[in-house]
Amino acid sequence: MKKKDFTFVVCFVAALAIGGIVTVTAGHREYSDNENRYLTQFPKLVPEDVMTGEVQQELTDAFNDQFPGRDWLTALSTTVKKGIGMKDVGGVYLGKDHYYFEKIMNQNISRTDYFQNLRFVNRLASLSKDAEVTALLVPLPGQILKDKLPEHASLYDADAMYKTAKETLQNVKLVDIRKDMKEARKQQKGAGVQTSGETQVYYRTDHHWTQYGAYVGYKAYTESVGRKAASYKSFDIKEFSDAFYGTLYSKALDSDAVPDTIELPEKLPEAEITCDGKEIDAVYDTAKKNEKDKYAVYFGGNYGEVDIRMKNPDNDRTLVIFKDSFANSMVPFLMKDYAQIRMIDLRYFKRSVSNYMEENPADEVLVLYEMSSFAQADKLNKLMK
Repeated sequence: MKKKDFTFVVCFVAALAIGGIVTVTAGHREYSDNENRYLTQFPKLVPEDVMTGEVQQELTDAFNDQFPGRDWLTALSTTVKKGIGMKDVGGVYLGKDHYYFEKIMNQNISRTDYFQNLRFVNRLASLSKDAEVTALLVPLPGQILKDKLPEHASLYDADAMYKTAKETLQNVKLVDIRKDMKEARKQQKGAGVQTSGETQVYYRTDHHWTQYGAYVGYKAYTESVGRKAASYKSFDIKEFSDAFYGTLYSKALDSDAVPDTIELPEKLPEAEITCDGKEIDAVYDTAKKNEKDKYAVYFGGNYGEVDIRMKNPDNDRTLVIFKDSFANSMVPFLMKDYAQIRMIDLRYFKRSVSNYMEENPADEVLVLYEMSSFAQADKLNKLMK
């Protein structure tokens, strides 16, 4: 081995060793602002548990999460990979026009689990008695923005998944917005944020739809239940922040990233809102403008149950939404059409769904998830309880 190669190896191993020592001995971070998640902590070791696979995995996850300079190393790795022409970085595709795409392929989705979750929705329909039940499964950004994907990028088979949903759901209306989202990109007048000569329906740095993308979902759902949707401009859309770096940026930490702009509909009906039983002042938590997770501006984040009661409704309709975080930005558009909207996030909801639906009958029930999120959701079995 050449002397310079030997020196490099020694320095590299020494850096890893020092990093490992610092990881174990230094104070540990509980939360990552960059990744918007709680970090794995080192477990308290009991001798008889040391050799179990679960403890070993916890230790591995803790080392990965607590390693010093982790964000810096991620950014460096992305720079190096881009330099050699790689477009797949940490499970994120580096697309055109500064778009990032989550890499979710067929092998990342269990068709068995997906089919089972669809059956759980059928069970929900049977619990909902006279309510009109609708499923709106939002396509992954890469399914709509295929021209922005890098060459040879692979994603899950959306056509097959929508076909399975259509064949499996019973007494449930399926709303497929793929065509609507593609058409919305071409809108120029009265539409949302414009980038690269088109309307953004998804954020570049985040996996969520933009406010205009959420409007497309609102319009499709509203028309599916026989009502006319209001125009986008009628909601008095205002810019909230032009410095949003989302979850996909956090995975890649690409130095060439361009921040996104978040818009909010300001013309909303007055309402009393409770989140897991605690009253909040408004739909928007504007303090989130100064935090990393600016998408949490809607209601301040996710809860098991959000109850929205309009103060002066012009109807007595009620809507229950079983959802992931995609619903948070669509609900403001829906508020004027109902006397009450309840959002249920099964990741945090602790009650029996069957008892809840019996105690809180609704006129309409909407299941609103991003498609791959719905397919991978492990809490939908609560719909059977």
